[in-house]
Formats: sequence, structure tokens, C-alpha cells
Amino acid sequence: MRRVGRSLLLLSCGLSAPRAAAWTAPALRAHPALPLTLRPGAVGAGVGQRRAHKPTACDCGGASGAPPAAAATGAVSHPILSPAILSVNPHLDASLPFRNLAFYIISPVQAADDVVEDHRAFLARRQMVGRVYICADGINAQVSGTADQCAEYRAFCHAGFGAGADSAVLFKEDPVAQLSYPRLRVKHRGLVPNTGGPAAVPQIDLSNRGTDLTPAEWQAMLDGAEAPVVLDVRNDYEWDVGRFAAARRPTPTRFAQSDETAYGLPEDADRRAQTPVMMYCTGGIRCEYFSARLKAQGFQKVYKLQGGIQHYGNSFALQQEAPPHWEGSLFVFDRRNTVSLGGAAPRVVGTCLHCGSPTESFVNCGNIDCNKLHLVCAACLPRTAGFCSQPCSAAPRRRPLTDPTATQGAPPGQADPNRLSAVKPHNVGRKDFDVDTHGYRTGQQG
Repeated sequence: MRRVGRSLLLLSCGLSAPRAAAWTAPALRAHPALPLTLRPGAVGAGVGQRRAHKPTACDCGGASGAPPAAAATGAVSHPILSPAILSVNPHLDASLPFRNLAFYIISPVQAADDVVEDHRAFLARRQMVGRVYICADGINAQVSGTADQCAEYRAFCHAGFGAGADSAVLFKEDPVAQLSYPRLRVKHRGLVPNTGGPAAVPQIDLSNRGTDLTPAEWQAMLDGAEAPVVLDVRNDYEWDVGRFAAARRPTPTRFAQSDETAYGLPEDADRRAQTPVMMYCTGGIRCEYFSARLKAQGFQKVYKLQGGIQHYGNSFALQQEAPPHWEGSLFVFDRRNTVSLGGAAPRVVGTCLHCGSPTESFVNCGNIDCNKLHLVCAACLPRTAGFCSQPCSAAPRRRPLTDPTATQGAPPGQADPNRLSAVKPHNVGRKDFDVDTHGYRTGQQG
């Protein structure tokens, strides 16, 4: 009888019946939308692992946040959860109908394939969209849905992963007018490409990561007398539109290519041990991996910005000015492309690839085999037709510039006009397509 009750509770949170017996999530008592510290946490059993203690209920909360009856009466024991924090920018319009939710949780996962299925079912049932990556290290998610749906998913994830997390779970959420992603993708893969997960070689030990700095501590260290080494561990095009003033443009064009030598860090063991290194990224997940890598290489004074740039901007939003030491806007991996930080309009620091004029408008190169995401101003866009160079404008596998704003996909349910499949003839393969030979599909123009 007790086993049946447990299954019903888990099913009410969106888990399929075959998974209800395989995954037990600890109860969450607080309202999922409250930006508060729930309780200091101890490391618990991993997600997907069978637990020896009594079955517990997963409280998805929703708009009401009412806990299950068993949890409310204290009849069910459960592991202690790590604190949960909701980071928002109070200047954004909270009346907008949708939310963009971004977070990650480093927490052991025992049955990643099963957990992937559970999360896919939970999100698909609510018609939410976004990207969710789950592996043995935990979860990395950027999703979009209504305010209530995102509140439910926050509670669902905090309940499932919070007992295994060794630090606060930091949810970053923005109100948006439209859903931020074209579709839903939930995959068993490394939380960051080429730095962890099933296919990564070598594996990175996340038990020895850098020290978190709160936004205030980060500012204080940048204000200090000693000039620190500040690393931007993002892609180069992200730096182009916004960065901390002390950080140089990343030498690797992609974060996956980063290592300590690429940033010019010392190679001598003594200098590595004594050199303070600060690092930041969009939301914090890339710093988790790169800081662990540096620690393994002998760097002892490694610091990472808690919650990334987005949380830093939210923390200083009430000052009615740009966050300290920050310049420009924040590149985000959703249909918005860039967002402002803090409480003031940003100074545009991005420059057009072709003429150098200030701009924050991105477009993917129309050469399918290049596809370079680059900045282009309104004056140069018609002249260049979205190509990053003259050779690309004559490439055989090129597409017309149909919608320059759709660099990260079309709205959900709509065809992406910038995909090759949308413009090439149906009877021509992707690799065989040559626009000068086959032309575009009827209705498309070059």
C-alpha cells in the first residue's frame, strides 16, 4: 500500500510509472517561487539512486506551492536539501507571460538515461521548450515556459538534485514576451561540451573546484590593489558584445578549445600555486569545469563568479547604473541573443565585422560550411547579405538571408527560415546541394 502511494506522488510530479520506482526525490517544503535560502544542505544520495530510507514525495508546488500532505505533517523523512536561490532583475517586466529559466546543479546522478526520460516527460507535458543536459555530474538547463511552469520545474529539479549538491542551487529567471527556444531537447550528455560526461577524455574531477565569489566579493577583489588575472571562459563572440574590463578576449575561438596555456597562465609550479586567477562565464557552469581543471594543474588560488554574469547583473540592478567593472551587454544562448545587465542601458561595445561601427546585431554567415556567428551593422547587412567574407558569398552551399533575427531558431512550431532544409530543393541531398547548379526551392531567392 505504501509503495502505491509513493508511485502516485511521483506521477503527480510528471514521472512515468516505470521510473516512479527507480527515482525518489526528497520533499521540498518551501514555495518554489520564493528567492530564499531553504535550508543548509548536506550531500545526499545521487539522483536516480535507490534510497534506503522511507519513500519521500516530490513537491512540484506550482502556483500554490502547497506541499504534499505527508511532507506537511512530517510523517516522511528526507535528506536535507542545499539552499535554493532565485536570481531576477527587478527592472524587467514581470507582467510578461513567459519566463526564461537557466540553472545548473552539480549533483551525482546514478541512472542518467532514466532521469533524462523523466525530465523530458515533465517538460513535454507542459509544452515547455529549451535545452537540458544530464549526465553523471548533474544537470545543466535553459528552458522557457509560463511563470507557473518554470516554478514547477524549479521545484522539481531542486527536489531531485538538491540533496546531492555541495553548494547553493542558483536559479536565474527572466520574464520574456515569447518562448525563448525553438524546441525542446533533453539529452544524456556532458554538461559542457568536451569537458565532462560520458564521452569526455580525460574526466574532470569536480570535487576540487575553485572558490565561489559572491557578486560583492567579486567586485571587491577587482577593486583591490593587486591586479588579478581575470579569465573570460566563454566563446570569443560572447566577449565581443560584453565583458569585464580586466578580461582579455579569449584566445580560443570556442570554450571547448580552452586550456591553461591558451590563456597565457604560468607554467612554473611555484607561480601556479601563488597566482590568483579569477574567472567568469554566462551562468557559472563553464567555470565549474575550468576551475577544476586549473586546480588539477597546480593552481591553488582559483576563484569563480557565483551564478555567472547574469547573477552579477541582477545583484546590482537596483543601482540604476551598469554593474561595476562590466561593459556592454550579455550574450545569451536563446532567441534574444543579447540582454542588458543591471539598471541602466548598456554602452554598445560590439563592432561590425565589416566596417567597425558599434552594433550588437548578430547573424550567421550564409555559407552553410562556415556559419560563423558575427556582428554586422544595419548599414552593412544589405550589402553583405549576411556573409562574413567575399569567398563565403560565392560558396556553393549558401542560403539566402531570409530572417537575420533568427540566429538561434524560429519561434516554437515554426520552420526555421535559415536552415538549409528550408531553401534547398527536396530532391537534393544536403551534401550534394550547390545553389549555382540546383537553385533554391520555389519561392526562395538568393
